[in-house]
Amino acid sequence: MRRSTLFTRAFGGAALACAAVALSLVFLRYDAPAPRWDILTALAAAAVTAGAWALACRAAPPLGPAPSAATQESSVPPLPRRLPLPARDVGRTTGAVLLLLTPLVLTRLAAGSGGVLSGVLIVLVLVVTVKTLLFARRRVSDADVRSKLRVLAEDAGRGELHGVRVRVGEPVRMRYSKRGDKPGELSVTQFHWLVLRAGGREIKFAVSPQEAGSAAVRLGGQEGWLCWPERWKLIDEELPAALVADTGEVAMGLTDPDEARPYLTGTGTGTGRPAVSDRPAQRLARAAKFSGPVHTRILGGALLAALIATPVLYVGPDRLHWALDWLLCGLAAASVVVFSLRGLAEASEALPDGVTWTVQEESDPSIA
Repeated sequence: MRRSTLFTRAFGGAALACAAVALSLVFLRYDAPAPRWDILTALAAAAVTAGAWALACRAAPPLGPAPSAATQESSVPPLPRRLPLPARDVGRTTGAVLLLLTPLVLTRLAAGSGGVLSGVLIVLVLVVTVKTLLFARRRVSDADVRSKLRVLAEDAGRGELHGVRVRVGEPVRMRYSKRGDKPGELSVTQFHWLVLRAGGREIKFAVSPQEAGSAAVRLGGQEGWLCWPERWKLIDEELPAALVADTGEVAMGLTDPDEARPYLTGTGTGTGRPAVSDRPAQRLARAAKFSGPVHTRILGGALLAALIATPVLYVGPDRLHWALDWLLCGLAAASVVVFSLRGLAEASEALPDGVTWTVQEESDPSIA
């Protein structure tokens, strides 16, 4: 794993901005004459900055362990009063939205000055795009998790927390297999967590794979507080928790209520009401997001789509034969969809490197 730097964030943001400009120009200047040097220039800038982002991520310094904070029992640091909520992944969200909008943009490009049939196709693709965006938003929405974490942050501000001292262990991926939707198919769901050891017990601290890998690299073997909100009885299912390292770095995630209950009711070893102070705290150091198996496919599909659509942008949709015009734009849209789906498939299997993962396999008892 490599550290996120000013260069990785700057080049990544510039690539997304250039891509957004190129897509928006198709609608904002739909009647501009060919060749469309404005769009071609924006696409070229997006390709260059995306390549620079990938190189910057590969050249960034490795994400190393945080300096250990040697503490004695009598000098265990208090919890910070302000727990930082996890940062929203604006870059990933923006990239996903741009990819989902690309087929609609290519449909508008192919339509040119258009007609009734072209207008109908644009409306149909627009409806499909909106439905896809809403479906994707429901699937990846973290509103429920953030609302739980907000309760934890509010209780920390009032100094009302339950906590236990833990030692940070290894990250785990658990693959759970069950029957698929179709006969003969297998459905595999993957769960990720960081093992935290409190005395003789282990607590599963559920976070994203990226967060689990970063925490293992930065905090592996170090001690800290694992804390829960005072209002835990008012929260359904998984309970929000914060891992606060003695160095001041904070990771927030979810824990199993059954595993947390001994420490919430005062029956677990090492349980206590940790002191809360105004000492500073910061989010866990971020890692660069580039992943070769994932992003080479997504970026490759986007680059191929731009190359396929270049004749339409240079000659103009109204000067090309309508069949060739729609064929090129259709192939460009297909390349974006197919390569993005391949990248997503790789993302579901990829794990952050630079740390040793424990992989567990479990199955539904009915198929074991």
